[in-house]
Amino acid sequence: MKTIVPYLIPEWISYNNLQNIKYLTKGGFSEIYTADWTNGNFIEWDSEGQQLKRFGSHYVVLKRLENVENANQNWIEEAKSHLNISNKWTEIVQCYGITQNPSNGDYMLVMNKLDIDLRKYLQQNHNQLTWKERIQITVYIIEALSSIHNENAIHRDLHSGNILFKTRFSISDLGFCGPADKPLKSIYGNLPYIAPEVIVGKE
Repeated sequence: MKTIVPYLIPEWISYNNLQNIKYLTKGGFSEIYTADWTNGNFIEWDSEGQQLKRFGSHYVVLKRLENVENANQNWIEEAKSHLNISNKWTEIVQCYGITQNPSNGDYMLVMNKLDIDLRKYLQQNHNQLTWKERIQITVYIIEALSSIHNENAIHRDLHSGNILFKTRFSISDLGFCGPADKPLKSIYGNLPYIAPEVIVGKE
């Protein structure tokens, strides 16, 4: 696994370093929590100390596998996608690594916490957005999709709920992301965003 800068290095994260864990919401195959990662991710190489320096306390999202029997493979695919893609491309919501809850054995993805999704952002800022800003949002999304495609993968479930904003827009929820030539026999995704030809089985 290659990475370009220290802060994109994925790692095994001790559950003891995650504090103030709070339930946030439920996704398709995961429960979502927020937490404070006490020592934070790597930020730079300390040449004098010959070690990687850390950011310090950092607010993160935890995605917990909810149903091992029905969703284990989907969660594993998401973990692989995030670790293989987000550690190379800053346009994808960063996955810092994986942790495990020692009390029940559940694995969790530890991910960057962004502020708002595209749907809510447009609802709140619709009247203030200039055409230049609207075009820039589109450019951010195109750049993120291009990063996924550069890995010979496609997203498979892109919609405004998993395009997230903090200082710029990034793409998240790579649960169905996989090789472009990987056949899918079932219909996946958010129903209002699925093309009609996919629903009727013609694509």
